[in-house]
Parts: sequence; C-alpha cells; structure tokens
Amino acid sequence: YGDAVPITAAGRLIGGVTIFAGLLMVALPVGIVATAFANEVHRRDFIVTWALVARIPLFSQLSATQIADVMRILRAQKVDKGAIIVRRGEPAHSMYLIVDGEVEIRLRHKRVRLTSGDFFGEIAALRQSRRSATVQALQPTRLLALDASDLHSLMDSEPQIASRIW
Repeated sequence: YGDAVPITAAGRLIGGVTIFAGLLMVALPVGIVATAFANEVHRRDFIVTWALVARIPLFSQLSATQIADVMRILRAQKVDKGAIIVRRGEPAHSMYLIVDGEVEIRLRHKRVRLTSGDFFGEIAALRQSRRSATVQALQPTRLLALDASDLHSLMDSEPQIASRIW
C-alpha cells in the first residue's frame, strides 16, 4: 500500500517492469474485447444492409455476389429532423434506402410516410430524370444512398445485373 518502496536502482527497475507488465495484462484483454465488439457491430451492420438491399424489388432477383457488388457502392448518409433530402424537379442523382428513421414523401396530391427498410428514388435514378416529389426527414434518419452513376457503371460492367434490374 505504498509503505514499502524500492530504494536501489535494480529494485526500481524490477518495480517498473512489474508495473508495465501489469498494465499489459489489463490492456491486452481490453483490446481483444474491443476488437471482437467492433467486428460484431460490423457484422450486424452488414446483415442489416444485406437484408435492406435484398428486399428491394429492383435487386430481389440478384445473386448473393451481385448483391455484394451493389452493397460496395452504397454510401451512408445521416440527415437531421426536418432536412429536405430531395426536392421535386431536381435532377435525380441517387436512390435511397432508409436504415432507420422516418421520411415523408410529398407528392402533388398526397403525402406518404416511409420508415426503416423502405426505399425511394429508384425510378428517377434509373431513368436519370427529375424528381417527382419532395422528401423530408420527419426525425433523424440514417440512409444508404446509391448514386445513379455508380449503379449505371455497375450495370454496364455486369450485364446480368443490368438485365435483372431492367
């Protein structure tokens, strides 16, 4: 409890090495647990993303390898409550998958709410046309965006994917 301390240089060296070894014995398991935790979170996110992509009718007929190709070009995006994601009349650059949160699609004559697992913007992105509705986040929302240019590049390089999507 501190009432006995090393006095000689050799005693201090042994004490220092013991302290260092003790820190390593604590740090090593912490690092192992943290790495395992990070891997598990990554695996869970992969499974959630896989399920989201596979549920979209546009991609539902694709093989596992082809869905993995689509997943590689997805980009994560966070939007705050009240943020406008897309506006009616803008050129369509992306389609979106809702990971969690809620959005409202404002069409000319009605409003539609979408939540986790839903998607929007696929037709305009495929046709590279203008947006037909404004989409606003009703709460903080995490999205996966699929850029139209990336999707078309993938379709150009993988004719099987293109034929299934078309």
